[in-house]
Parts: sequence; structure tokens; C-alpha cells
Amino acid sequence: MEGVVVAGKRGGRKSGNSAVLDAKPRKRNRRTNGRGAVLTITNGCFAGLEITIKKQDTSLGRAVSCDICLDHAFVAEEHAIIHKSNGRYEIEDLNSRHGTSINGEEIHKHALKRGDRITIGMFELRFSC
Repeated sequence: MEGVVVAGKRGGRKSGNSAVLDAKPRKRNRRTNGRGAVLTITNGCFAGLEITIKKQDTSLGRAVSCDICLDHAFVAEEHAIIHKSNGRYEIEDLNSRHGTSINGEEIHKHALKRGDRITIGMFELRFSC
């Protein structure tokens, strides 16, 4: 059973071996309405789940200590990090075994722009800001 856990969220429930965030998919919104950057899961049972990026450095990985925990065998414990600097966002793969792709191309570092599709393990996320 795969799952997603977002740091700082409460109200999750246990499902199998994974903590699962109790969240309702929101209607698709082309703008973030001043919320900053948002990652939206676009596939699987978590499709539509929006995760707001609030920190300067947001970690993604399988470890529960990550800001965004993506529970899947192809996701490294500490897989990638999103850096925010001067209102811009950049994603960096942390030398994970299965890599990180943006719009279908494997990257090491990439400046994110609205509409980018990030693939980590089996998770596909859309970046908006």
C-alpha cells in the first residue's frame, strides 16, 4: 500500500503500513491565489491532492522525516529537495537510485516553472506557482 504524508498536517489515518492524509481533492485551480507554490498529485488514488510548499527547503522522499513523504519502493528515503530562493523554485535530485524526471526528462537540478510535471517513483506531481 502506497501513501502520502505531508509534514505538519493533522487528522491522518492509518491505512495498512502507511499513514494517509485525510484530504479531499479540490477543484482544479489554475492559480494558487497567493498561496505560494503548490504540488498537485495527478495520478493514482491521491490524484487531486494539493500540497502547498511553505518552506525555503522542502524535502521529498520515503522517510517519514521528509516534509512530503511519498511511500513507494522506487522513492529513496531522501529523494529530492525543492529550494525556494527569491521567489523562484528549483528541484534537486539527491542522487536517488531511480532518479527524478521533469516533463519526462531525468534531471539532477531543474528550475521549476508553472505546469512542470515532476515524476518521483510512481508519483506524478504538477507544479504551480
